[in-house]
Amino acid sequence: MKSLNARKTRIQKTKRNWLMVLIICVLSVTVIVFLGIRSNDEIHNITQKQFSERQLLLSKQISSGINGFLNEKTTIIEITALHISDASPDTILTEFANVYNHTSGIYVFEFINESGIVTMGYPRENTPFGYDLYKFKRPEDNETEPVLINTFEWVRDNKKTNITRPVHLLEGGLGAFIWTPVYKGDTFKGEILAILTISDVSNKFLKNYNLPWEALMIDDRGDILYDSSHRYKEGTKYPNAYFENNGNETELIAYSPITWRNQNWSIAVISPASEADSLINSVYVKQNQFIRVAVGFIILSSFSIILLLFGWNKSLELEVAKKTNELNESNRLLQDANEKLKIIDKLKSDFLSMVSHELKTPLTAMKVSSEILLENDSKPGTREELLQILIRNIDRLTRLVNNLLDISIIESGKQKYSMEIVDLNDIIDTAVGTIRSQYEKKRLKITTDIPEDLPKINADKDKIIQVFINLLSNALKFTHEGGNVGIRAFEFENYIEVQVKDDGVGIPPDKIHKIFDKFYQVDNNSTHSYGGAGLGLAVIKAIMEDHGGFIRAESSPSKGSVFILTFNKLKL
Repeated sequence: MKSLNARKTRIQKTKRNWLMVLIICVLSVTVIVFLGIRSNDEIHNITQKQFSERQLLLSKQISSGINGFLNEKTTIIEITALHISDASPDTILTEFANVYNHTSGIYVFEFINESGIVTMGYPRENTPFGYDLYKFKRPEDNETEPVLINTFEWVRDNKKTNITRPVHLLEGGLGAFIWTPVYKGDTFKGEILAILTISDVSNKFLKNYNLPWEALMIDDRGDILYDSSHRYKEGTKYPNAYFENNGNETELIAYSPITWRNQNWSIAVISPASEADSLINSVYVKQNQFIRVAVGFIILSSFSIILLLFGWNKSLELEVAKKTNELNESNRLLQDANEKLKIIDKLKSDFLSMVSHELKTPLTAMKVSSEILLENDSKPGTREELLQILIRNIDRLTRLVNNLLDISIIESGKQKYSMEIVDLNDIIDTAVGTIRSQYEKKRLKITTDIPEDLPKINADKDKIIQVFINLLSNALKFTHEGGNVGIRAFEFENYIEVQVKDDGVGIPPDKIHKIFDKFYQVDNNSTHSYGGAGLGLAVIKAIMEDHGGFIRAESSPSKGSVFILTFNKLKL
């Protein structure tokens, strides 16, 4: 009887133990499954947020590039309009050809006279000569003609540049029209019409950008200008912000604006929501494996479950950390690119402000001088002085435009050099002779110390002369009356070094590394009054590097500056 009771007790105890183990296993599995689901949700939310930030940074990067490109072209066209206000037809065509060949992205330049008729254009094959805005009709397109006529009249009446929304071109495709008025005094001469094709813009910034996702360009009316997936036709209306792809997959969109004068466009970067989930699929697979293995080992041994739980959790942490680090690195790179674009955008804003000032100052002087010359009672001496003022300011505008064209050509990679064997003595003598009269007017002393047997170099003579003229012009500008400027040359084993030294206002040590940047001007009390576009040294640096040499500067405030040019010796 006691044996039977003991057996029943052991059976009951075993049942209780199994029940306890079963309860522990169920509770353990429930806790593990709950924690796994919660961990999945947290990982998904973190990854989705970082994915969205990356998508938004990409759209901002593209829109910033397009915005800078469009506004740069508009500024160049406005400068061209100022140049041709009193020019002959041949000069206008030459100006069009120079700008067209030295820049990229403009499909055609057209000159429309005061009656609305296209009389000139470049290139000729893209110009509809004789096209009359008021007479030509497009039966298949009732919207474009009123837009063109209204814009032509608005620009004429308001004397401001205006940009039409993208319209259909006669040649096919969409194009944005930049209208800039041309006035001689208060007399309306006509308008420059520059056309940028949407396909050129999209090819430069979207089609050839190797984007990981689909991208759309949309105007402020909701019309699609470009679709990388070709799901939507150009000119059709853009759908809602969230829509279904093949009826079952949600797509996420990040928007960034493009502000181009009176036009407001947008860049939309689109990606399937499932793409963000795919970034953590490997984590989910391992986590599911963990749950299945954990359940099996819990049944065998609670101790084994604890060990496995530790091991798999460690593996999951490492996987999550790896994926998170990869996303953080990607976001960091995009953030760096975005910061660089902000810096570039600020430089362009500063440049526009500088160009406006550099144009306004000489134009004001030219206007006042011209008005005084119109008075018949001007004395001969006064007339000669006013003519000299006009010539100096015309030269100033010419240098500004030439520097703009030079830096544009060099950066586009289209600069061509006529290389030949040249003598640095001849080059320096030519540069000094060109600018000597200006030095004499300011009573500056210029000296040269060039060895007679200095080896020759292989270079484009005109470009190297331009380098020395720009450096001597800088020295002239920043050296006080009665100062000294010297040029010395030294021969070393593999290279030649030429120093251009002045005793002018100098450059602060913390600013000297920036002086060769485009549009940069040292902003302090000693240099603020000298003006300038901040392009001369940038052009010099580009020319020297294209010749295989380089330029550097040494300076101290109030003690002058030394610009050191290094040329490679001619290999025999």
